Amino acid sequence: MTATDILRTFLGVLLAKNISSSGLKKGSLSQSGALSAFLVASLSLATSWRNGITLLAFYLTSSKLTRVGSNRKGKLEEGATEGGERGAMQVFACSLIGVICASMRRIFAGSDGPLLLGGSATTSPGAALLGDRMTLAYVAFFSCCAGDTWASELGVLSKSLPRLIIKPWKKVPPGTNGGISLVGLGASAAGGMLMGSLHGIFVPGGIASFLPFNWQSVLSAISLSQFRREVLVLTFVGFVGGFGGSLVDSLLGATVQATFYDEETKKIAKRPGPTTTKVGGCGFLSNEMVNVVSTAISALVAALVAQPLLNW
Repeated sequence: MTATDILRTFLGVLLAKNISSSGLKKGSLSQSGALSAFLVASLSLATSWRNGITLLAFYLTSSKLTRVGSNRKGKLEEGATEGGERGAMQVFACSLIGVICASMRRIFAGSDGPLLLGGSATTSPGAALLGDRMTLAYVAFFSCCAGDTWASELGVLSKSLPRLIIKPWKKVPPGTNGGISLVGLGASAAGGMLMGSLHGIFVPGGIASFLPFNWQSVLSAISLSQFRREVLVLTFVGFVGGFGGSLVDSLLGATVQATFYDEETKKIAKRPGPTTTKVGGCGFLSNEMVNVVSTAISALVAALVAQPLLNW
């Protein structure tokens, strides 16, 4: 571990502590959620700056969007709160696999860097490919998380009723698992692309490529063409992860996750009750498990297509 790694890890712990404490005070995180957020943020920042930036961008944007239209959301969904308090299960469902990918890249492929595919003077072809797979998996994971969250938080505010993804001719109440709308689909694509573009922009040596030549060697700048390739590839992966991952999440939500509607309160309910009616799904998976499955699929697909995508 270099002095830079130690400094980044130390600063990362301080930043993670500040973010998690702030989330706890604002009500966006429960006590268990704050502790979990501290752990995953610290680990992400310990692996690289851009890994931490991507994770924090997801958390901060999601927290902000949870508050958008909170009054209306409270009238549509049971348990909707202004802070959108998240517990440990929700935090881990939207971070753990990504952090594992980042850690695997750091351990087996070395320090974070631009997509190499084929190796370099200091990296073997096998290690380079593994590093690229884990980078794409990390981006796809958080793009799926952001896409699903952005779609849920903004799609529920759409003026038109959503349609069930497995029965597009059927309109369902806002907040129904498996319901999709144009607003939600657009939000999922935007959220995924933001995660991918940020991960590309903050590639080590990327921003330094725009500095005067005498600074480029000091800051280990990459070439402008390599920087553009990084941003374009990861933005594309972000778009696919956000848009496609959200569709997978909706498909799972419509089939293996139950949705109940309370006829008395006129809200989507989290669990069955004397005045509720099941409007979709079979109740096989919880919301957190649906998130885990959809994000895992997104990360796995991105890792598997790394070689053909980067050779294209």
